[in-house]
Amino acid sequence: MRVVVAGCKVNLGLRITGVRENGYHELDSLFWPLPRPCDRLHIRETGTAGLTVLCGTPGIDLENNTLTKAYAALAKRVPDLPGLEVRLNKGIPAGAGLGGGSSDAAALLRWLNSRVSSPLDDQALAEVALTVGADTPFFLINKPCRVRGIGELIEPCRDDALAGIHLVLVCSQIHASTPQAYADYDAALKASDTVSGQNCLTKTESKANGTFLSGVRTELSIHNDLEDVVFSRHPQLAEIKANLLRLGAGAVAMSGSGSSIVALFAHEFHVESQAAAAMLQGENRRVYAHVL
Repeated sequence: MRVVVAGCKVNLGLRITGVRENGYHELDSLFWPLPRPCDRLHIRETGTAGLTVLCGTPGIDLENNTLTKAYAALAKRVPDLPGLEVRLNKGIPAGAGLGGGSSDAAALLRWLNSRVSSPLDDQALAEVALTVGADTPFFLINKPCRVRGIGELIEPCRDDALAGIHLVLVCSQIHASTPQAYADYDAALKASDTVSGQNCLTKTESKANGTFLSGVRTELSIHNDLEDVVFSRHPQLAEIKANLLRLGAGAVAMSGSGSSIVALFAHEFHVESQAAAAMLQGENRRVYAHVL
């Protein structure tokens, strides 16, 4: 049996730049991979055809999920896939904007591609990954990237762009629905031509945010266009953000369509970042601290 670890990602900024005819939203975002929280795939070759997925986490559809989609998509391009049983141990919370399902799919695609007699090249494997989910091609690279379009335009960034920055990731038990977030955004945009920006750090709350990010070698800010509408449904998330700002974070924003909240602390505020992580840890929250 082989154990494959699938990490997560956070969005350090998310701009909605358009909507395609099929309803998919085009984005511009900085994706940053993190090793924790993570999922683990326990993979066993069965000697029979197809894929069987096992998972003890409630709510996981064992017949139709990103792993089964990834296997089926690769099978269309590669004829000699081994039969597998995959026991999925979930550590990445669902509905948190961390890309857990996409990461699982990418991990399985990489592993399978390394096992076949005629593996796909990087571009072909990325094309397969995109049919599984918009974030899946990024996880094949698993390095800081600027991601645009619906996830197909991926531009790797320097991995030292945030060197020394302390990142605190707060995961609550709130499940934020991605379709609902985009529907709410579209409705708000139609009603007012623009989302108010009331909760957006780059527009209000902290003048320090601009100063903090001015030294970061990326042209993206940490502003998230979905934050207002998700916070309106889940005001507890706005409270987490406010607490992180109060505790000394230089920049705070929601990751993806939520519900996780990401805080960046300058390296000289490492004590404050540790205190914030300890204070926000609780029965209904999991907190992860990283040094980038």
